[in-house]
Amino acid sequence: MQEEFVGTSSEPIIQSVFRNLRSYFKDLSWSAASTGILVVLVSSTGPAALMLQAAKAGHFSTNQTISWLSICWIGSGVVGLLLTLRYRMPIFGAWSSPSVALLVTGLSVHSINEAVAAYYLSALAILLIGVTGIFEKILSLVPRAVIMAMLGGVLFTFGVQIFVQLPSEPVIVLAMLATFFFGRRRNWRAPVVLSTVVGLIVTIVLGKAASPHMVFGLTKFVWITPKFSIGGIFTLAIPLVLLTLTTQFAPGSAVLISNGYKAPINSMLKLSGVLSFLTAGFLNSGLNCAAISAAMGVSPQAEPDKNRRYTAAITSGFAYIIVGILGSTMMALFNLVPSAFLATLTGLALLPSIASSTHEALVDSDYREAAMVTFLVTVSNIHVLKLGAPFWGLIAGVLIHQITSKKKAKK
Repeated sequence: MQEEFVGTSSEPIIQSVFRNLRSYFKDLSWSAASTGILVVLVSSTGPAALMLQAAKAGHFSTNQTISWLSICWIGSGVVGLLLTLRYRMPIFGAWSSPSVALLVTGLSVHSINEAVAAYYLSALAILLIGVTGIFEKILSLVPRAVIMAMLGGVLFTFGVQIFVQLPSEPVIVLAMLATFFFGRRRNWRAPVVLSTVVGLIVTIVLGKAASPHMVFGLTKFVWITPKFSIGGIFTLAIPLVLLTLTTQFAPGSAVLISNGYKAPINSMLKLSGVLSFLTAGFLNSGLNCAAISAAMGVSPQAEPDKNRRYTAAITSGFAYIIVGILGSTMMALFNLVPSAFLATLTGLALLPSIASSTHEALVDSDYREAAMVTFLVTVSNIHVLKLGAPFWGLIAGVLIHQITSKKKAKK
């Protein structure tokens, strides 16, 4: 059995941070540096496009949208930097794309102030889970198949939008689709990045790009006063916590463990909760440890030497912070492209998550009926008692599971 890599876990915090920071440039390789930048590129394309859709649904102003994008980028960089420097492990910071997808529907019925209140509550919950060490116990309360079915239902619309937008911009959409699936066939690590590049080239060649109005300068963060409501708690805060735990922290720690690292899960939860709470008023929807993108930086492809692989995460952290500081410039780049481009980019970025969540929801026959009901209720986008479809999907799935599991137990 392979011995777990513990890095500098046993060293004092300050000593380990300065030691790893001093050795960063000496240990950095080209493969680790390129991997760290690639992680940021992936997160600056599809997930960022998804955030723009959520901001549109919530009627955010331009400054509010820039503030949201920037604080998530900078926060992700800080989370990754602090954890990596502390433990000498490639721990990447991120924000939860599934949670942002939930906000696309949630912000259509809840105000931006209610959303910020939900951010505070979910951050506090993540922090408490890390402090008490009840991570696994929380995950056992709701069947994972039901949560994955809710996620599949939330993401379903974004996959469909690719083909809804196809008639309006067929050349752009088809070019991006072809590039993405060609990249998947060739086993490229980030086919969505090349799909973005090809889509941009086709957009410019066809004359579909808007006139550039580039804005250079530091990001100005916008403060939003929270407004707590019962609907916001059940429709936004609780699903945000469940999605973050199950789609980010659980697989993120599993990626570390599967690559031979001793994942400091409670420290990951506590730091993410604290930083999320401190920045929630600036529209930060929640920070966490990366899952899908982390797989690129934790594997031997990033750096064969496990003791030097941490440099990929540090590079990613610095790159995130730089991108966040230039949030206005990034926003201007997104404004150049048509809506069909953004919809396709979002759908392609989420396509693996749609497939994996739906498969995981339905693969176990013991949970299949409950998961299917959860999926259908979530897709229906109903709103009853000011509570959104994802919440009712969870409730319906848990109830159906209790009914069917008792019936099977009797048989």
